[in-house]
Amino acid sequence: MRRALSSAAAAAFLWFVGPLVVGSLGAGVLPAAEGERWPQWRGPDGSGRTAATDVVSEWGPERNVNWRAELPEAGNSTPVVWGDRVFLTQPLSEKNQRALLCLDRATGAERWRRGVTYEQPESTHKTNPYASASPATDGERVVAWFGSAGLLCWDMEGNELWRRDLGEQRHMWGYGSSPILHGDLCILNFGPGDREFLLAVDKTTGETVWQVDALDDEAERALSGPENDGNSRDFEADGPRRDRLRGSWSTPIVITVDGREELVVTLPRRVSAFDPATGERLWTCGGFGPLAYASPMASDDGIVVALGGYGGACLAVRAGGSGDVTETRRLWHQPRGAGYLGTGAVVDGAVYVCDMGGVLRCLDVQTGEELWKARVAGGGTWSSVTQTADGRMFLLTKSGTTAVFRANREEYEPIAANDLDESTNASVVAAGDDLFVRTDDALWSVGAPAGN
Repeated sequence: MRRALSSAAAAAFLWFVGPLVVGSLGAGVLPAAEGERWPQWRGPDGSGRTAATDVVSEWGPERNVNWRAELPEAGNSTPVVWGDRVFLTQPLSEKNQRALLCLDRATGAERWRRGVTYEQPESTHKTNPYASASPATDGERVVAWFGSAGLLCWDMEGNELWRRDLGEQRHMWGYGSSPILHGDLCILNFGPGDREFLLAVDKTTGETVWQVDALDDEAERALSGPENDGNSRDFEADGPRRDRLRGSWSTPIVITVDGREELVVTLPRRVSAFDPATGERLWTCGGFGPLAYASPMASDDGIVVALGGYGGACLAVRAGGSGDVTETRRLWHQPRGAGYLGTGAVVDGAVYVCDMGGVLRCLDVQTGEELWKARVAGGGTWSSVTQTADGRMFLLTKSGTTAVFRANREEYEPIAANDLDESTNASVVAAGDDLFVRTDDALWSVGAPAGN
């Protein structure tokens, strides 16, 4: 193993995080070049899938480690990777700063760090450190959202291009949604709490292109009812929205259905799709739970699967509709799910997803039927599933163990269990020959030794 870097030399969440995604239906095979990158939360096409095939299956603190870069303090976001750079959001609590670190991909050495100071009190949960949203890059710029501290954009050398003060984000559990880059837009699910909206800005200037109030009590009440487990305490609770058991920490995805692009986001009580170019609401499906942590997932044949948090309702809906599609396009509905924070991966009509307690499930996309379940090595997890092009799956657990298994609808097929002995709430990133694992203590780069 190359020597560990000090915090001076070096530069997921997932109780709440859900996560950043951009997806495209029908993109079952990613371009080879995309396998070298991990440009935003959930990877090249937002599905947790990469075209990479040469990453290792086994590693440990002294085995198949390229480098280990110590981090100033714990964080839940995952890195993004482009070319020879790795970008990572990082809280710096003693200085009241939220920072973006740029590390050298080959060595882990810190190239630069930039950020913003925010002196005002900002509520969050102790398991959800500030700077929990992952950054996004297109190879020319990198964007990061720091909650109340704003939305910021730098070029690849760390020169600030623009920043937006979007006002306070206030919720007792903080924030987790990551920005996504789509075409000329940077899109953000702002919330949860007193102020909640979808926002699209010009990625080159930061100027608003459209904004829509995506979460409102009237729409939520219209879609509530017995099928949502009678979970109405989020409406009835005294006090402000920021203290209620409802909200969305989810990152939207962009899918293409019959030639039409749809921005899909899981919201309290419903799943909605918008026109990413204009913000126009296209369709809404009711019956979802009040807590939206995991990102929506989409199959190649146009089915969106939404899994609720903390026993909340789960559902699947066929995308491409118009208006309220609850009765016309919803394929299945489960009033109470297992409780999901991490996002799963969809392969050949099956969803592979792990609940908070460390029980991995394989669900049929069309019916929601549980095909099998198994307890993974390492225990509980708030992390999301990463998939390589050869069908291997990687799931990081809170203990620092990564369970590696193969996509198989018939049974759980474990490959390896790799323990770094450092706790974490982040998720595995795969790019080219490298895996990146963020723990509370460090960022690890994992790969086969040269010549292997």
